[in-house]
Amino acid sequence: MLPSGIIILGKFNIILTKMTEQEKNLSVFDIFSQAQETFEEAKKKSASESGSRTKHFRMTADGTYSVRILPLAPVIDQDGKALPMERKGYEYPIKDMVLKIMGKDNKGKEKPVYVNICNANYAFPDLKCDLVDEYVSVASEKYSDDEALIKKIKESSFNGGLKWNSNRCMYILDADKRADGMQILGLSYSQYKDLEDRKIKLWEKLLKKGKAPCPISSIENAYLVEITRKTEKKKTEYSFNIDAVSDTDILSDDELQSLLDAPRLPEALYRYTRFHLEATIAFLKQFDEKLQIDVMSEERIANCIDKIKMTLPADDNSHFTFDGSASDAVTQTGGNGIDALWDAFDRLEENGLDDKSEEGQDLRADIKEFIEVNDLEVVFSRKKTNLDLLKEIEDVLGEDDGQQDNQPAPAAEPEPEGSDEEPENEPEQEPEPERPSRSARGRRNEDTNEPAERPGRTDRRSARPERKRR
Repeated sequence: MLPSGIIILGKFNIILTKMTEQEKNLSVFDIFSQAQETFEEAKKKSASESGSRTKHFRMTADGTYSVRILPLAPVIDQDGKALPMERKGYEYPIKDMVLKIMGKDNKGKEKPVYVNICNANYAFPDLKCDLVDEYVSVASEKYSDDEALIKKIKESSFNGGLKWNSNRCMYILDADKRADGMQILGLSYSQYKDLEDRKIKLWEKLLKKGKAPCPISSIENAYLVEITRKTEKKKTEYSFNIDAVSDTDILSDDELQSLLDAPRLPEALYRYTRFHLEATIAFLKQFDEKLQIDVMSEERIANCIDKIKMTLPADDNSHFTFDGSASDAVTQTGGNGIDALWDAFDRLEENGLDDKSEEGQDLRADIKEFIEVNDLEVVFSRKKTNLDLLKEIEDVLGEDDGQQDNQPAPAAEPEPEGSDEEPENEPEQEPEPERPSRSARGRRNEDTNEPAERPGRTDRRSARPERKRR
């Protein structure tokens, strides 16, 4: 050891300051042995850095789905103490959109690239700027005399416009497949309000009997929530019920620990990188061309892009490419890309469009492309429905959960007018709906089993967000 307290190890200098007598007697081997990563530390780091996606709960057939809604988990500091929570309850809002960007593969063949983005203000609350919002604002001012154009721009993304899907997302357990672990359930704003109204009414009744925690998300006194999917004349509807007839549900220690170990919902939902910005720019330039207008050249748009760029982390090296050949191409073609396909499937179903419709055939082409681009071991066959193929893709992707959480996806879900959208004067914004797994539970409170509006989209896409879809 040198007098300066420096141990020379090849190219590395380890500075030892204020060494105790015990430390002076340590060998180089001892020093490194004490710094070895433990199994628990490795598990924790792996979980925190993993790109694996959280499954999204899906319902793919009519029936009753029973879910156990989980409360929002606190953040634990280094001393093991729970930090004050910025939000309590069980859900977080999100506004997201699926972008369909036309490009060409390396063979020059035209192909769509689907990217799921959330409003940038969710990822960066202090930004006060989102490129899609700024585009709509600039276009509305520049072409204010063209009412038909402005209406087109402000339509839902499913109809070719730039209206965000507003939803609420929450962690849940499939009551019938509890061992599957946590999944993300997304509800449209109107569905969320339906559930909230039922929750508040039940809570008021319980409080008359004494102190009572949240009846749908408390850790040991919550009732299961039943979601019934029913399709009539190609119209799919969902009704909600809180099963207050059965016993309350208690979360196990393992389930609570899993909830603590899982990414907090904002972390899972609010993803916005340079990749998403570049994809949005590419999409909006094509949107300009499609509508034969010029918005992207405006100074306000350039300023908004610059603000977002300055907000992005310095080490964000992700990039969007039309052929998915970027270093983070999995962002465009893997992981939650399946969520976007599921979203498109759900939107078509909600609008009574089957596999034989033009839109259904477009989705089928997207599914085939997804299988080929990701080199999945899924046999594409005319005998298989779009639903069959999506389920097979989900199964194959489920075997490799180490994929990134960005998402390619088809068209965005149409939003029913009026009640399905969160009021503009409310500060919060909404996430998109995810789909649950089938439940054999038959017990329901008949007086609360009313039809509810269909959810929007969940992710994820993630993401969502994965998913045993609706």
